[in-house]
Amino acid sequence: LYLTATGRNDWESQLAFSEASSFFYPSVGMSAVVSSMAKLPEWISFLKVRGSYTEVGSSFERFITRPSYQFNTASGSWNSTTIYPARNLKPEKTRSWELGINSKWLNNRLSFDLTYYRSNTINQTFTADLSISSGYSKAYIQSGSIRNEGIELALGYSDKWGAFSWDSNLTFSCNNNKIMKLTEGATNPMTGEPINKDNYDMGQLGNLDARVKLYKGGSIGDIYGKAFVRDDAGNIVYETEGDNKGLPLVEGDGNTVKVGNANPVFMMGWDHTFSYKGFTLYFLLDWRYGGEVLSQTQAEMDLYGVSEITADARDRGYVMLDGQRIDNVKGFYKIVGGRAGVTEYYMYDATNLRLREVSLSYNFSRRWIQKTKVLKDVQLSFVARNLCFLYKKAPFDPDLVLSTGNDNQGIEVFGMPTTRSLGFTLKCEF
Repeated sequence: LYLTATGRNDWESQLAFSEASSFFYPSVGMSAVVSSMAKLPEWISFLKVRGSYTEVGSSFERFITRPSYQFNTASGSWNSTTIYPARNLKPEKTRSWELGINSKWLNNRLSFDLTYYRSNTINQTFTADLSISSGYSKAYIQSGSIRNEGIELALGYSDKWGAFSWDSNLTFSCNNNKIMKLTEGATNPMTGEPINKDNYDMGQLGNLDARVKLYKGGSIGDIYGKAFVRDDAGNIVYETEGDNKGLPLVEGDGNTVKVGNANPVFMMGWDHTFSYKGFTLYFLLDWRYGGEVLSQTQAEMDLYGVSEITADARDRGYVMLDGQRIDNVKGFYKIVGGRAGVTEYYMYDATNLRLREVSLSYNFSRRWIQKTKVLKDVQLSFVARNLCFLYKKAPFDPDLVLSTGNDNQGIEVFGMPTTRSLGFTLKCEF
């Protein structure tokens, strides 16, 4: 039975001029090796259970606790700051706990690891709008609570039959995040009035209508954009007269409709290693299930009629949309395509299965190598990475998006295509 506790205190320069000069965060964990504490069935080789609680602190951006002024070389004067100086800021903290089990069965041939975790991040730093009459346009506030919970699973098998051996490992992960609150509890630093902000815009790229937005009750990764107008039954509504007769109606304002979330439902990896008399074959399969991604590249190409899809539609003479035939091909893509088009139409299922890596290695005979009296081991390998997709619905690699951070998740804009690498490696031990 093991008990571990840690405590850490950080003094960071970002905290200068704030009320908090440092921040402390502890952790505590306990584990029990059950297989050493009690007699278990013979097929259980090892069993351990564990649990832990941790806190991790991180400070806010530099210089926001003290106003800074930039010199304008064109006018020869100093620019005034537009953000109200903040002094009562606190470090951001993430509080998390987890429970897990580690076990080995069948004389250590089979391994099973399972972890459940849950964490909350608080004291996140936002900017809120202020009245222009105050002399400032924004103020820093600290609020928000983001909850993450999920499971991680690892299953492994290893065995040997004479000169032949096989190792296989399966990993599975599933994470769900939820925005518990945004600005609740925050107040205007000048008036003391509560700040009520129902959403937070994570920003955009250029003049894209698509945005990643945060709403209470929503998730990080929610993508908002334009969508088709639909009736109470969920059917798309079409123009009934005028030059646009037969074309779908579009919501008037941009980035107001949730069109998808970039986060996968789960991710899985499965690798195999086969060895026989110096030869080793390894390959890895990656599976991402769920999530939606936006292809702005496809939207732009459709707008100008230079994509394969628009060429096929012109040759065919019509476009099918939810079972509805639209004969005005040019008018349809003029409405849905481009940066100000219909985001909903260019959202794709990010599910994909790929052959991530393959390698074939040969270890030369030690008997032959030792005759050189210089070399101890020589291995020649052929390695191929990111070989191909076995299944994919999106017109691009869903992993190649603008950002893996909180902004622009799941959005692709003229990104470079996925590359495949093939090569040889030679390892020599002297």
